[in-house]
Amino acid sequence: MSELFIRVIPTDPAWQPTAEAAARTVTFVAGLFAGPGDHAEAVEPIYYERITLIDGGEYTQDLFCPRCEADIGLDWFWELVRERNGGRMIGEPTIHDLSVTVPCCAAALTLPELRFEAPVGFARFEVSVRNWARGAWELDEKELAAAEAALGHPVTQVAAHY
Repeated sequence: MSELFIRVIPTDPAWQPTAEAAARTVTFVAGLFAGPGDHAEAVEPIYYERITLIDGGEYTQDLFCPRCEADIGLDWFWELVRERNGGRMIGEPTIHDLSVTVPCCAAALTLPELRFEAPVGFARFEVSVRNWARGAWELDEKELAAAEAALGHPVTQVAAHY
């Protein structure tokens, strides 16, 4: 069975909120899925011990270098993630080192700087909305700004389908 997610994450991969800020944000985000015809199976805070890859599942389609605009391809990225996880890809991969040298132009970058066709993130915290339905596909700029205010830190979102 497939699952659909909206994953709201801080823009700083290492940042984590207080329990109170996380609870405020979950309450706010859950309210976005409470209107007529709107639904979410679960809205919950998830804390990770280490920086974790927040991918888009089937929505993760392509990867480009932000410096030279070359198409790097996902095979290179997944091999890098696998190497940094001791050769395994079980569960949510943790990332101990965000630095990377891209194969196209040898630029020294960080993983969050890479340009994915569909958003991908790296975080130690997320508000996860699972199996949702509502009129708008993703959270809009106003909704993200309100989530930022509740959390106390800038956020972004990653839509995912597994």
